[in-house]
Amino acid sequence: MVEAEKVSIAGYGMWILFGVVVLAGLVVDQLCGAHFVSCGQTVRGAIYISSGWIGLALFFGLIICATKGGEAGFLFLTGYLVEESLSVDNLVVIALIFQSFRIKPQNQGPVLKWGIFGAIVFRLIFVFAGVWLLEHMHSMIYVFGGLLLWSAWKMYSEEDEADAGMDSHASGSSWMMQILTSLIPYHADAKGHQFFEHMDGKTYATPMLAALVVVELSDLIFAVDSIPCILGITHDLFLVFSSNMFAVLGLRSLYLLLAEALDKVQNLKTGLAAVLAFVGTKMMLGDYWPLSQSVSLLMIFGILAATVVSGMMGIKIGKKKGDVILPM
Repeated sequence: MVEAEKVSIAGYGMWILFGVVVLAGLVVDQLCGAHFVSCGQTVRGAIYISSGWIGLALFFGLIICATKGGEAGFLFLTGYLVEESLSVDNLVVIALIFQSFRIKPQNQGPVLKWGIFGAIVFRLIFVFAGVWLLEHMHSMIYVFGGLLLWSAWKMYSEEDEADAGMDSHASGSSWMMQILTSLIPYHADAKGHQFFEHMDGKTYATPMLAALVVVELSDLIFAVDSIPCILGITHDLFLVFSSNMFAVLGLRSLYLLLAEALDKVQNLKTGLAAVLAFVGTKMMLGDYWPLSQSVSLLMIFGILAATVVSGMMGIKIGKKKGDVILPM
């Protein structure tokens, strides 16, 4: 096993500290969110809260560096960077789901809150299962690496990001809606922010509940991609879970901040596909050509930086023939 993956900082003290920091962050998140909503300043609130979660993650990374060594802190920050980047693609799908079910912005809060709770549960399950498998069956690293390479190709081959995302969740929502409507009557024209509506003595599911079900399905799918990706960076249970949680807990405010611009981000899927492909290749070849964590972080940061810069410059990387389309 690669030396960097032998880092183990398991201990009750770090888990308790992590719980205290996250709990404090959630309390401040709720208080600040309620304050800015009451003042009608949701965008400003999203900026402050998103910045707060990012700052809290960096602060916790520094704590890990100070108490457990620079290598452990390095692994945490690398995992956080990867998970935060992949989460942006999840937000694109959530935005498409809201559009599909015509959920108004003022009603999206409950779906986001419970959707993020579901993401935490799914990641908790996948993290523990993934770490256990790698500890007891090292050959699983090749399975996870292959899964990441397949996910990278699938993401890259989507020719139109918005249409592909819509098709992907639409196919999933179709059979989920069939299951939902078979269990409870569905009222497609229901308005408001309730998951259920009572009419004529009957209880009906609303588009809010339907959107939540599809969001949870997308959370499950993204967990399948994201957890193997971070397991390609470190196998330490604490580092994997804590970096995941800091990335996920800030998603609600990040969505409120970026909702209008998410579908305009150029080269997003191409850049994320490159990250998945790099980590997948690293997992497949790690036993033979190990890379240091500093090189891995520089590669990931370089890919993401190139994605952002090319998008800001209006450079579109073509997917059909590999062309680079420059702005006019």
